Amino acid sequence: METAIIARCSYRAVTVVIPLFEHTKYADICNQISSRFMELEVGGFKLTFSLPDEHSSCMLESDMDVHMMLRFLSMLKSRFVDILVKDLGSSSKEDVAHAASDCSSSNCAAFNNAASDLAVPNHEMSNDAASNHETSDHAASDPALPNHGTHNHSSPNPAMSDLAASNCVSLLSCMVESKFIDENEHLGNSGVHEGNAYLSQGWKEYINHVGQKFEGGAAEFRNKLCKYAFEMGFRVRYVKNDRTRIIAECLKKLSDGCNWRIHASKCRLNGFFYIKALNNVHTCESVILPEEKSKLTTSMIISSVLVDQIREKPSIKPIDIVKDFKQKYGLDVSYRKAWLAKELAKRTVHGDESLSYRQLVWYRDALMTTNPGSHCILEYDPKTSSFQRVFVCYGACIEGFRWCRPLLFIDITFLKSKYNGYLIGATGKDGNQGTFPFAFAIVDSENEENWSWFFENLSIVLTAQGRTITLVSDCNKGLAESVSKIFPASHHASCLQYLKQNLLSIYSSIYGKAFGNRIVDLFLKCAYAPSEAAFEFHMRNLKHEGGAPFMTFLEDHPKEYWSYAYFKGNRYGEMCNRVSGSFSSWIFELCTLPICQMVDGISIKLMALMAEKRCEAEEWSSVFCPEMEKTLNNNLMVCRNWKAYRSSQSVFEVHAQYSVMVDLDNRFCSCHEWQIKGFPCAHALVAIQKNNGCIYDYVDDYFKPSYFRSSYATLMSPIPDIKNVMHEIPDDVVIMPPLAKRRPGRPRNKMVESIGQVSKVRISSRCGVVGKHNKKCTANI
Repeated sequence: METAIIARCSYRAVTVVIPLFEHTKYADICNQISSRFMELEVGGFKLTFSLPDEHSSCMLESDMDVHMMLRFLSMLKSRFVDILVKDLGSSSKEDVAHAASDCSSSNCAAFNNAASDLAVPNHEMSNDAASNHETSDHAASDPALPNHGTHNHSSPNPAMSDLAASNCVSLLSCMVESKFIDENEHLGNSGVHEGNAYLSQGWKEYINHVGQKFEGGAAEFRNKLCKYAFEMGFRVRYVKNDRTRIIAECLKKLSDGCNWRIHASKCRLNGFFYIKALNNVHTCESVILPEEKSKLTTSMIISSVLVDQIREKPSIKPIDIVKDFKQKYGLDVSYRKAWLAKELAKRTVHGDESLSYRQLVWYRDALMTTNPGSHCILEYDPKTSSFQRVFVCYGACIEGFRWCRPLLFIDITFLKSKYNGYLIGATGKDGNQGTFPFAFAIVDSENEENWSWFFENLSIVLTAQGRTITLVSDCNKGLAESVSKIFPASHHASCLQYLKQNLLSIYSSIYGKAFGNRIVDLFLKCAYAPSEAAFEFHMRNLKHEGGAPFMTFLEDHPKEYWSYAYFKGNRYGEMCNRVSGSFSSWIFELCTLPICQMVDGISIKLMALMAEKRCEAEEWSSVFCPEMEKTLNNNLMVCRNWKAYRSSQSVFEVHAQYSVMVDLDNRFCSCHEWQIKGFPCAHALVAIQKNNGCIYDYVDDYFKPSYFRSSYATLMSPIPDIKNVMHEIPDDVVIMPPLAKRRPGRPRNKMVESIGQVSKVRISSRCGVVGKHNKKCTANI
C-alpha cells in the first residue's frame, strides 16, 4: 500500500490538508487547492513550501519542484509539509471555478473522506464524509452492485480513500483542462498566442544559477539584473555596487522581510563576472502590475535594447522608439525617455562626442599611413585647443577623379551632433551619370574664411591634374568670392534650381504665385537659350515684365554664371546641383554621429561604394556605359526618319522639324546640344551615319567603360578600429570640441539658409503691407 504525505495548505486564515503521493503532479495539487478554496482558481495563485533548516520559502511551480520536494521529505523522513498559497492577482475566470464545483459529489466525498482518515480523528469527520460512508456500506450490502469492500468509522480503508482521491483529482484536472481548451477555441484570433509574445519574456532567463558567467563584466551583469527584475515583477536595492562586486536584494527586504538576494563578483583572471550566491525565492508580495511596468521603465533599460538599432540606423527618431516599444514590449514609453535612451545608446555605441575630437589626431595619421596619396588637414586653435576644421580627400578619390569629367558640385549641409558644425562636400560624376564623392570638409561655421580654406585645400589636390575644373554651386557671396580668388582659371556655374527658387520667393509672395511662375518661365528660357541672340530676345521680355526686382536680382547673379549662351566653360548639360543633394542624402544618417565616427563612417561607405561600382563594371560588354548607351539609342530612334545633305567634307545640313547645320570636325551643331552636353545630339548622329563614320569616335572617353573602370580601380584600404588603438593617441596634442554652444530647444531638422539666399517675403492680404502676417494684422477687411 502506497503511503501518503500530508500537505497542510494555508490560505489566509484557513488551512486544509491534502494527500501527496509519488505520482502526484503539480496540476493535481493546484486542482485540489482550487476545489477546497472556492474563491481560488487554477492559475490565479502561487505556491511555496517549507523545509526544515530555515528553508521556509521554496518555490513550487512545476512537476520537477513537486518531485524534488517529495525526495527531500523522504530523505528527511518527514510525513508532513506546509504549503503556503498566495494570490497572484485579482483577475479571475468564473468558468474554471464552476468547472471545479461541478465535480460529482460522490468523488468529492471520497476525496474528503481520504483526507479526514489521514489527518483528523474519526469523531471529527465531516457530515459529507459520514454520508459517503453510509453510501459505501449500502453498496457493499447490495448484491446488484460490485463489492469493493466496506468503509466505516471502526475499520478505515486507506486504499479505497487513495483511489477515490486519485479519481477526484484526475476528474477535476480533466474538467479544468477541457474548459481551458474550449475557451481558447472560442477566443479564436483574439486570444494570446505564443507567436505574439513580447520580446521581454526572454529576460526571465537572464539570472539562473550560481556560477553563471557574464563576459561583459559589471556592466553586462547590472544590465541583465535590471531586466530580470523588471520582467519578474520586483525591484532591487543595491547593497554593494562597484566595478568588482555587486550585491543586490529585494526592495522589500526591510518592509516584508523578503529573502531574495544575489551576489556577483569579478574574476581577476579573466575579468568576467560570476554569480557567487543566489537566493532566488521571494517571500514578499512585490508583484508589479503590467500598467505599473511602463512607469518603472527607465531610459537605461530602453537604451540597452536600442544599442543594435542605433548601430544599424543612427537617425532613428524617438517617436519610432515609442511605437516599437509599445508593439514589441507592450510598454508605454514617454517621448522624453525615448530621447534620453537614444542619447545613451549613441554614447554606448559611438563613445563620448568630446573624446571624438581628440581621436581625430590619430585618425589623420592612420589615414595617411593606410591610404598613401591622401590629403588630410586638421586645424585647431593653438590657444584654446578647440577644433576648427578638417579636410579629407582619399588617395583613391584623387586618382579616380582623373578619369571623370572635370566637373565638381559644391554644397554644404549642417550637422546634427552635439556640437553642431557644417559639412562641405565636393562631388563629381562618373561616366555612368553616377555620383563620385571626391572630397569633404567639416568646419565649425559657414563663413568666407572657411570657404577660402576649403578651396585652398581643394586646389592643392586638383592642380596636379592640370585640368580646368568647372564648379557648380549655389553661388553664395562667401563661396563665389573664394572661388574667383583661388580658382581664377576655372569656371564657376550657379545652380539653376537655387536661382529659380529665389525668383519664385521674390515674386510669389508679393505679386502672387501665378505671376511668380510666369517670371520663372521667362527666366528658364533665358537660361536654356542656346545662342546669345536667343538669350537677348528672351531677356528683353523678362526685364520688361520683371521690373526693378529682377534688375536687382541680375546685379547679384550675373548672366555668365547661369546662362548657356554666356557660360564660357563646359557644364556637360548639368544646370542644377542635384549631385550634391544626393551626397547629402547619402551621408544623412551619419550626420548625428560624433565627428571621428562620422568621418570613419563616410570612409566605410565610400570604400563599399567603390567596390560595388568596380564589380558592376566587370559585367559590362557595351561600348558606352549603360546610361549613355540608353541615351544614344533614344537619339537614334528620334532621328531615324531625318535626312542629311552634305555641304563639305565634314559639314552637313540636317532636315528635321527645322534644318540645322552640323560640323563633325569641330563637333558643332547649330542646336548647341552637342556643345552643351558633350554628347552627340540626334542631328549629329544623322550626319555621322551619312558620312559613314563610327559614332563611338565622336563621343568623349569619359562615357566609356574603360574610363569608368579606371575611376574605381584604385583600392581604398580600411582603417583599423579606433577602440583598438586608443593607446596610440598622442598626449601632446589634445583637441577639444569647438566653442559653440548648443541652442536651447529642439534641434533644427531643416537646412539653414545659405548666405545670400533670399528669404520668403510675407505680405498681408488684409492691408497689403510687406512684412506683415495675416494673423497679426489688425486692419479692417
